[in-house]
Amino acid sequence: MESVRLGEIMAEDIDSLNQMCVPSGVCADELSKLLQESRAAQLHALEMGARVFGAFLEGEPVGRVEVMPIEAAPLPLEGEGLWVIRCLWVLEKARGRGIARSLMELALKASERARGTAVLTYPDWMPTGFFERFGFAVVGWGGSGIVLLRSSDPGARVTFVPVVRKAESSGSEVRVEAVLNARCPWMARYYRTRLAHARSISDRVTTEEYVVHTREDALRFGEENLYVDGKPAFAGLAGLDELERVVRERLAAKGLD
Repeated sequence: MESVRLGEIMAEDIDSLNQMCVPSGVCADELSKLLQESRAAQLHALEMGARVFGAFLEGEPVGRVEVMPIEAAPLPLEGEGLWVIRCLWVLEKARGRGIARSLMELALKASERARGTAVLTYPDWMPTGFFERFGFAVVGWGGSGIVLLRSSDPGARVTFVPVVRKAESSGSEVRVEAVLNARCPWMARYYRTRLAHARSISDRVTTEEYVVHTREDALRFGEENLYVDGKPAFAGLAGLDELERVVRERLAAKGLD
C-alpha cells in the first residue's frame, strides 16, 4: 500500500515541496528563476512566522498548506491576533486519502494560540464547505472570494479591505495589471503568461505586475487577480481566450480596436 508522509517544511526544503507546483512547458532557465523567486518569498514568510506543511506520497509531493500570522498573509485582511490559512491544496491523483484533512489539522494545531484562524476561499479553489466542517463560519465576502473565520475568542473579527485601484488613466490605451504572490511558482507563471498574452493583442495594451508578500503589500496593491483598467477581471482563474475577450471588449469600448 502506498504510504503518505506528512510534516513541516523548513526553508531549506521548500524546493522539494514546490515540485508539485511546477508549471508545465517551461524551459530550465525559466523554471530555475521561478523556483528561486518562490524560495525567497517563502523564506520571507517564514521569517514573519509562517509555517508550511507538506504531504508526500511515496516520496512525491502531493499536498501542501500554509498558515501564518495575518501580517504575513498576502491578502487585504484586517484583524487582531489572527492567523490565516493560505494555499491548502492536494493534487487530484492523491485525493480520497484524507490528506487535506490531515494537513488542515496540522495548520489548526500551528495556529491554536491565535484568537482565531481566517481563510479566504474561492469558487474553484479551497471550497467553503470543507472549512465549515472544521468549525469555520462565513463572515463576509472578500473581493472574488468568501471570508471565513474559526474563532476561539468571541471578540475576534476579520474584515476584507477592498483596495480602490486608480481609475483608467487614458482613453488611448487599455491597462492590464496582475497582482500576484510569488510563493507559488505555478501562479506566478499563470499571471505572467496572461500579461504577455494581453500585450500581444494590441500595441494599445500596457501591462504591469505587482508582487505581494505581506498584508501591507496587499492593502496597497489589492487582492491577487487580473485587473483591466483598474477593475478585477475574473472571480477565479481565467483562460487566455477569456482574457482576450475582456481586453478586446475594452479596446472596442474606447474605439481602439
